[in-house]
Amino acid sequence: MSYHSAALAGMNACTLNRKGRLIGATLLGRSQSRDTRATPTQHGGSGAQGGTVMGHVPQRCSEISAAFLNSALAPEVRGEAMIADADVEVIGEGVGFVGEVARVRLRYEGHDAPPPGAIGSLIAKVPTTNPGFKHIGTMLGLYQKEHGFYADVAHRVSLSVPTAYFNHADHDAGEYMLLLQDMAPLRPGNQLESCTYHEAEVVLQSIAGFHAAWWNHPELAAFDDWLPQPGGAYFHILEASYKASLPAVRPVFGHLLSEDIMALAERLADCYHDMVDAGAGRAPHTFIHGDFRLDNMMFGPNLEFTLLDWQLPFKANPLWDVVYFLAGNFSPEWRREHQDQLVRTYHAALLAAGVQDYPWERCWDDYRAAGLVLMGYIVTSAADVDLDSFNDRGRMVLETMMSRYATAVEDLRSADFMP
Repeated sequence: MSYHSAALAGMNACTLNRKGRLIGATLLGRSQSRDTRATPTQHGGSGAQGGTVMGHVPQRCSEISAAFLNSALAPEVRGEAMIADADVEVIGEGVGFVGEVARVRLRYEGHDAPPPGAIGSLIAKVPTTNPGFKHIGTMLGLYQKEHGFYADVAHRVSLSVPTAYFNHADHDAGEYMLLLQDMAPLRPGNQLESCTYHEAEVVLQSIAGFHAAWWNHPELAAFDDWLPQPGGAYFHILEASYKASLPAVRPVFGHLLSEDIMALAERLADCYHDMVDAGAGRAPHTFIHGDFRLDNMMFGPNLEFTLLDWQLPFKANPLWDVVYFLAGNFSPEWRREHQDQLVRTYHAALLAAGVQDYPWERCWDDYRAAGLVLMGYIVTSAADVDLDSFNDRGRMVLETMMSRYATAVEDLRSADFMP
């Protein structure tokens, strides 16, 4: 699941079932521009500029050729050498995916190993060729959002993300391609196995720095065409999805949920936008990742941390990312023991990064209130789900996440923040 959204695994408010039906979605306005550009995103630095592509940009990973890469990749990315061969290994595709992901290993003319300064491999991302799933990905704005992140945001912050060597979007044609830094051999995170306390500290300190950089930033308005926010079309669509999904919650997840959570789920259907306003919509607003879980993270041996998959960002209250991370990636017992100190770690990192007029008490209230967002995941993830059709890990992930979310909502008394 590396380099792919939780929306495709049945664990998010944007969820697909095995038939390709949209369970939770957004309909975003599509830009009418044509935008093919390389994006400098080397961990907040200047990064590498791409080449000039003449002709067709592949929409299947299997079509990626040495000739294409020589035109798409900047000379410095290739160490000023020419690529002789590209070995494409698809590493993510199939039911539930709206994209294709591949690792591309490169061989250079006249070199047995990559020449100095040249990359040896990269990760390619293109939309799926399945028309139904591609339509869903377009409706969700997944391709547009990740393109927008790498084009407009990634190079402006210090958060570690994969470098984008090439970032292509033709919105009219529905064509997209990202050529990204291969982060191997960093270790991918696993939300079922959780992570260490020290890794959790690093994660929260890192995202706090990112949140602080965009804290109530006036330039967030420049991203309105691809960055959804409470009150916009995205959440109106989710309201309809929430209400349509509600009858499925008890049959699918009833064995995991208390009667109090079931009653809250039913109550929120009648005041969905109050729930959004009380949780995700609370001020302050910043740029959030929106799918901030361990499966979208990679770690190095010395607590290095890199964040992947930018297909579900929002302009919203930043504690959404924090509660989603702590509630979904750790057992309730571990979370109860450590969440106070970890949220304090996050808060301290915000202040150290320059955030002002945000006292601890407000941060803690925002954390508790953001738990309301988890109710949307529980309800919309139930639609058209046949747990018996999942493989063992898929079922375990889904049931574990929903149970953890529900427990966190009760522990934090998130419903107290409803008007």
